[in-house]
Amino acid sequence: MSAVTRSRPEPVAPPPAPAPPGRWRRAGAVLVGVALAAAAVSLQAFGSDAADHNSPLTWTGGVGDEVVASRFSARVKAVQAAKALETKGFSDEVKRVTTKGIFVIVQVGAMSAREPLKLGTPVLLTDSGHGYEATDKVDASLTVTELYIQPGWWGEGITVFELPTGELPGSRIVLSPLSSALVEPSGPEIEIDLGLDEAAARRLVSTAKDVYTVAGRT
Repeated sequence: MSAVTRSRPEPVAPPPAPAPPGRWRRAGAVLVGVALAAAAVSLQAFGSDAADHNSPLTWTGGVGDEVVASRFSARVKAVQAAKALETKGFSDEVKRVTTKGIFVIVQVGAMSAREPLKLGTPVLLTDSGHGYEATDKVDASLTVTELYIQPGWWGEGITVFELPTGELPGSRIVLSPLSSALVEPSGPEIEIDLGLDEAAARRLVSTAKDVYTVAGRT
């Protein structure tokens, strides 16, 4: 009887044990965290640039100051108040308007730096956070916004606001060139403090004219 000799098989190395799943989860979380942080920094930088781009450049001053901005200069010569307005235009038709609050008449001068321009609608800002555009009870053709502001000399006119008497303290007028938001979304503006603290505001109201006449241009 012949014997059959079986050869011993070579030992087979066991497959490498898989890495603990927690390690990959931790690595993935780190990568995701880095990506999110980078995105956040990028968005923050973009948002900051966008905010800076869309914010107007503001120059400030007080009554009597010649405030020089990049494209124009402006000054406030006087501030008056009235209980009613009487307007007289080119047709000599007289029109009287009244208000439940007070009319504030601001005498404004402006000069362009390089080329003729017009002013946009003036705004009166108050300490309460409200903004009042120039009243539409006075035709714009009778105000400073009708002028073409020229380089080299001052053009002058008025702008009129209508607001409650309690809003007068701390009020500031904001002037800016008339422009298109598509062309110049963040143009220059000049903000002039009217010098109306509580006492000055009361004096202005107490000395308000019964009727202020807004004359047409000749």
